[in-house]
Amino acid sequence: MTQKGNRQQGTPYFLTNNESLKMERIPLDEKFFQENWLQNLIHNNPQILPIDDIESGFAPLISIGREISTSVGFVDNLYISPNGYITIVETKLWRNPEAKREVVGQIIDYAKELSSWTFSKLNEGVIKSSQTYNKNTKGIIELIKDFEDIEEIEEYKIIDNIERNLKRGRFLLLIVGDGIRESVEDMIDFLSNSPQIQFTLGLVELQVYKNPNNEKDWIVIPNLITRTREITRAIIKIENSNPNSTVTLETNFKEDVINKSPTSRSTITEDDFFEQLKQNTDSETSEFAKRILNDAKVNGHLIDWNQGSFAVKHLDPDGSGQKISLFVVDRKGLFYHMSTGHQLKRLGLPTDLANEYALSTAKLLKDMKQNPKIPDTWSRYAKILEIKPIYSQFLEKVEQFIRQVDEKIKATA
Repeated sequence: MTQKGNRQQGTPYFLTNNESLKMERIPLDEKFFQENWLQNLIHNNPQILPIDDIESGFAPLISIGREISTSVGFVDNLYISPNGYITIVETKLWRNPEAKREVVGQIIDYAKELSSWTFSKLNEGVIKSSQTYNKNTKGIIELIKDFEDIEEIEEYKIIDNIERNLKRGRFLLLIVGDGIRESVEDMIDFLSNSPQIQFTLGLVELQVYKNPNNEKDWIVIPNLITRTREITRAIIKIENSNPNSTVTLETNFKEDVINKSPTSRSTITEDDFFEQLKQNTDSETSEFAKRILNDAKVNGHLIDWNQGSFAVKHLDPDGSGQKISLFVVDRKGLFYHMSTGHQLKRLGLPTDLANEYALSTAKLLKDMKQNPKIPDTWSRYAKILEIKPIYSQFLEKVEQFIRQVDEKIKATA
């Protein structure tokens, strides 16, 4: 059960040379803070937005436009992931307290509008934005290519994904601003009126502080507000008060695995994964993969959603943030080990633990061996249903590996 209450925000301190300096917060109602400034900031520095903590399948963000014109208004900021997931952002400086609910309704209107668009129409809007703000005619595919190399055959797959996500309304909606005080629960009335849109709504509050050593530099702290709690995930330094400058992102925070339960709402990424898995395999494979995911959540493991798979990982209990891979489930119906030796090495642990883990689990499967060239992996990929008959034994090996890792970490602390 979620308990509502007034949030209390502590004041950050800047620690240097054994001296603690209290940082002064700059209210975003200062005259030099305008919504245009905020739009420009997150357009040039999308890494400020903590997407991995909301819907990791939408990361990394590639900025594809500002002020995209629609029949219901202008979308402040629009992003896309390399595999075609769309993020819609509405920026808001809460000078008008009555606008809090209005902005939620507005961003949902944008989602409804875009769900009626085709790839071609969206691409036209992106090109117009590129002409206005970047003085070029780059469309969606060109902007993705600027971010990472893609082959021609992949272009068609990305376009198909974008078409599908538009049609189904699979969007991540973000409201980004200052002083957000209204909880997601208080906005349910808006969400329940849009059952056909498969969106996730996130609220991100930005707090700006002066660097006590150099008042021309700012520290920006983004707070992600979820249904149950607020989590500060990163600190971003903006040098010379210039939003066009290179932004430094630090994420040395211990990850929160609290409240991850099998009854939690599935994500868009999760829904899409199982839909594709069922298309590629069969109902039995899809249902067993759901069981694997559900058990991983119950056991408190981390779930990393990738472009076509989910990886189950163990978090270093000592708080370093290092993730240790346990296994991967692929949308094509494959189940496999990732190399974990290098992850253990970073923690100062012997890689023999990873090798033994791969060997002991490989012995459970017919015709499976330890990879002679990469001994902390299997000799081949398994099919998901190959795991089903030996599932309980496999989980025992997973827990044994975790206990060994944790004991070694404790012994070296």
